Amino acid sequence: MVYKCGIVGLPNVGKSALFNTITRLNIPSKNFPFCTIEPNIGIVSVPDNRLKKIAVCVSTKNIVHSCITLIDIAGLVKGASKGEGLGNKFLKKIRECNAILHVVRCFINNKITHVYNNVNPLRDIDIINTELLLSDLDLCEKIFKKKSIQKNMSDVHYSIFLNLMKRCIHQLQSGLFLKDLDFLEEELKILQQYQFLTLKPMIYIFNMTKDMCCNIDINELNKDKNVNLSTSIPVVLHYKYSINNNYVNVLSTQKNCLFFFDVDFNKFIRHLCNSLFLKTFFTAGPKEVKSWIFKAEKTAVQAAKLIHTDFSKGFIRAQVISYVDFIKYRNLIKIKQLGKMRSEGKQYIVQDGDIINFLFNI
Repeated sequence: MVYKCGIVGLPNVGKSALFNTITRLNIPSKNFPFCTIEPNIGIVSVPDNRLKKIAVCVSTKNIVHSCITLIDIAGLVKGASKGEGLGNKFLKKIRECNAILHVVRCFINNKITHVYNNVNPLRDIDIINTELLLSDLDLCEKIFKKKSIQKNMSDVHYSIFLNLMKRCIHQLQSGLFLKDLDFLEEELKILQQYQFLTLKPMIYIFNMTKDMCCNIDINELNKDKNVNLSTSIPVVLHYKYSINNNYVNVLSTQKNCLFFFDVDFNKFIRHLCNSLFLKTFFTAGPKEVKSWIFKAEKTAVQAAKLIHTDFSKGFIRAQVISYVDFIKYRNLIKIKQLGKMRSEGKQYIVQDGDIINFLFNI
C-alpha cells in the first residue's frame, strides 16, 4: 500500500506550487480560483540513507525506496460541505487519502488574488477546518439515521455502534475533530471504514515569505482547538528575504517544526514522514534491498500484509535483525551465532529500522 497525502487549502494558497516543487512536475498553477479541477497525482520516493549501507552488506546494487503519493486537490471554499465550488467532489477525494496536508497562505502579494480579497491565515484555517468538520457531521448523522432503523445487528454490537456515533456527533457539534477523542481499537476499526476527514492526521504547511510581511497573532493561533503547531511545516515558495518576524521565531521552537526555504525535497519528505509518525522497516537479500513505510505500532502480521496478502495469510514467523546490529556485524552467520536474529510472532510490534525476513505458508 502506498501512503496517500492530500494537499488541501483555499484557492491560490500555493498547493500546486508545493506539489510541483516536491514532485518536480509542472502542473498548471494559475492566478485564479479553481485552476485545479481534477486532482493532480505525483509519486515521490522516501529518501533513506540506511538503504545503501544495507545494500553493501548483502552485496546488491538494487535499491528500492518506499513511496508516498501526493494528491493536489482543488481549492475548498466556505460552503464546500454543501457543494459550493464543487466541494462535495473535492471532499470525496480527500476521504481517499491517509493524511491531509493543509496549506495556509501567509504571504502578501497583490499580484496573486485571494478568494476572500485579503490574507488572513486564522480565518482561512477556520474555513477549511469547518468544512471538513461539517462534512463529517453530515456523514455521521446519515450513518446514525440509517443504522438506528436497522434491526439486523446483534443487540450488543447495535448498542455499541449507535453509542459510538452519538459520541462522534456530539464531538463534531462541539466544533472538535474526531481525532481528539480517545477510541478503543474496535471502535477505530468501525470508524475507519467511513474515511472520516477529521480522523485523519493533518499537517499544516505555512506558505510564507522569508521576511514574513503578514503578521499572525501566535496566541490566537494557539487558541484554535483544532490546530496543533507541533505538526506544522513552514515553507517558502515565493521570496528570498531575511527572517525577521515573531511568528517565525515562535514556530521555529515548536517540536517537529523546520523551515524549508525553496523546499529541500529530501528534508521535507523525511520531516513529513516523521510528523505523520511513519516508520520504516527493510527487506534485504541479494536480489534487492527495499524500504517499507508503516504507521507506528503495526504488528508483524500487519507489516507482512504491506508486502503481500499471502505473507499475512500464511504467516509463520518473522526473523528480525535491528539495523544497528546488521550494520555492526554485517555477516548473517555471525549475527545468528551472536543471537542477534530474533524469531518473532504475529503480535510483535515492528520497530523503525527492523530488517525482516517473513516466513509463511502459501
